[in-house]
Amino acid sequence: MSQDGGPAGLLRTARGIVLVIHLFPALMNGVAGAVFYLIAAQAFAIGPALILGLSAFLIHASIGSLNDYLDIDLDRRSRPEKPLVRGDLSPGLAFAVSAACALGGLALSLAFGLPVMLLALVVLAAGLAYDLWLKGTVWSWAPYGIAIPALPVWGFLAAGQFAPVLLVSFPLGVLVALALNLANTIPDIRDDTAYGIQGLAHRLGVRNASIVTWLCFAITIVLLALTPVFLGNDPKVLLPLIGLGAVLLAVMVGDRLVNRSLASLRRGWYLSAVLAGILGIAWVASLPLN
Repeated sequence: MSQDGGPAGLLRTARGIVLVIHLFPALMNGVAGAVFYLIAAQAFAIGPALILGLSAFLIHASIGSLNDYLDIDLDRRSRPEKPLVRGDLSPGLAFAVSAACALGGLALSLAFGLPVMLLALVVLAAGLAYDLWLKGTVWSWAPYGIAIPALPVWGFLAAGQFAPVLLVSFPLGVLVALALNLANTIPDIRDDTAYGIQGLAHRLGVRNASIVTWLCFAITIVLLALTPVFLGNDPKVLLPLIGLGAVLLAVMVGDRLVNRSLASLRRGWYLSAVLAGILGIAWVASLPLN
């Protein structure tokens, strides 16, 4: 915890917790989980949706917190704005936040039954595998390939509306997962490489990793456009959403081509997360489940 006393110290600690949990991706995953639950329930069941969304949020917050805890040596060299480097939190408190978020997320999922909790545990395990072993390897994208496509399955399972077609989320979502892994890593490639990290994005380099990210999203959009033919998805729901996704992808590409800056790379990550959410909702909301 921050060494400052009184309200200023508490505010600094609170700021550190907000930063260490990687609020944006955790919140995006939580919102996605809640939305998928609402789609599955086919009713405005806001209470259970919020519980499921909070569970997904906490699981991903746990993964993010542990990542910062493990990366403190790297961040001391290249990321002075990080909360553990800046002294907002002690490493021990960051670890405690990670553990508390993990336990809270699993407990909330257990409220929907043991199968839902076990799926939450699989997502948590994938994230921990990324933090502990896979982040600096060519397999750095693989945990994303489990955690991201699991979100719609998580929501539908919690709502008691699981259908086998939802398992197509995994092969269909693997390119989105790869794109998100690359987009999340691209802004840090230079600093990470100097520290010796050699994940997939680092081996590709900024230019090639950006191109692969865009291609992954573009191919996913094309595959989604084919689902009305092969899986019976509703084109009236699907096509406007993937059209919006295509526009957002064009904005992302245009921004990078015009603004070759670190800021554009960071915007690319945020836009990628939003685009992934749009494509996920397009897929699930258009499924022929009735």
